[in-house]
Amino acid sequence: MSKERKSDLTVKIFALVIAIILWSYVMNDENPIRRTEIKDIEVSMLNQDELNHSGVVIMSPHEIKVDVKLSGRRKDIINIDEKDIVAKVDVSGYSEGEKRIPIYIEVPSNVELLDYSPKEVLFKFESIVTKEKPVVLKTVGKLGKGYSLGKGEVRPQSVFLKGPKSWVNSVNEVIAEVDVTNKTKDINVSVPIKLVDDQGKDIRGVEKDPNAVEVEIPIYRIKKVPIEIETIGELPEDYEINNFKVTPSVVELKGYEEALKDVTSIKTVPIDINELIRNKSVETDLVLPEGVELLNPDLKVKVGLNLERIITKSFDLSFDDITVNNLGEDLYIENKDTIGNITVNLKGQEKRLDSITSASIEAEIDLSRLDEGTHDVPINIKDIDGITVESVVPSSINIMLKKQ
Repeated sequence: MSKERKSDLTVKIFALVIAIILWSYVMNDENPIRRTEIKDIEVSMLNQDELNHSGVVIMSPHEIKVDVKLSGRRKDIINIDEKDIVAKVDVSGYSEGEKRIPIYIEVPSNVELLDYSPKEVLFKFESIVTKEKPVVLKTVGKLGKGYSLGKGEVRPQSVFLKGPKSWVNSVNEVIAEVDVTNKTKDINVSVPIKLVDDQGKDIRGVEKDPNAVEVEIPIYRIKKVPIEIETIGELPEDYEINNFKVTPSVVELKGYEEALKDVTSIKTVPIDINELIRNKSVETDLVLPEGVELLNPDLKVKVGLNLERIITKSFDLSFDDITVNNLGEDLYIENKDTIGNITVNLKGQEKRLDSITSASIEAEIDLSRLDEGTHDVPINIKDIDGITVESVVPSSINIMLKKQ
């Protein structure tokens, strides 16, 4: 090889070395390797639809974020942000329970992934369930005065709930709520249903089928009437009813105007007198006309019976105990000292007769239009409340009248 060609090759090699040295200088000093951290990169959940089709749903977490550490040349790394980084978890194929699932990170090819956190996430999966529950009808507000609610009807009577098992199981009541404020006519409305837990708090996120129900509630008038006692059987001899006591004595009824208009009282179911005598008081039902209900369906009616023994009691009166009426001014009774006792026989309740004495009996004779001579005069006993005069012996007395 000639010296010229050898010299030319040497120059080229030397130039290449210088170029490499210059490139290394530029790369190390002008475009050095840098490290950076990008925080709160949102993690995508893959295959959720597939998971839901298998009857499983993610309960938590609802959002995942990851922090990523990268390394690379300054000019490559300086413009990288969270949109350039792919973070994902694959949730397909999991069943109910708590599962730890790894996070996968993809970064651009011109940078290096140094580290990321967290590397896995704890997921809680639940089965999707369907459950049927009855609809509970509830009312709010107050009716107009003199009106009462009848028994409401809901159609359909139950709904189907669908959702995560824990949410569905937390539903304590399915409620159809109707405002009855100042209503006076039958209610026919469609109302949305709401779901509440055992604390009465709304539950959301559970599907309802249907979402609304039809509600019918009759509105009745209120009427207050007395209770009448009906009895069967006969009292024992020598006894009489002092009084019946019914508690309550009046009852509030509800019904449509047409059904109530002719109702002036409510009778009890016939009560056996002998049962009343044995038990002193009994509970009984009421005979309600068609279309009429008790305002208080739990009302208990009690009937009590007070019996009194009936006796006859005799009282002796002297002539001095008898009031003489209309004796002529010029006449006197000649034989009054020889007139014997009069026996008055009274009949009535034993307790009442025990309070009566001879002094309580007002006996009298009437001598009007009688002249001198002997006369047979009837004895009259004034009425005593609750007492019957059975007999007066003798029923009349012989009176001798003389002129003075």
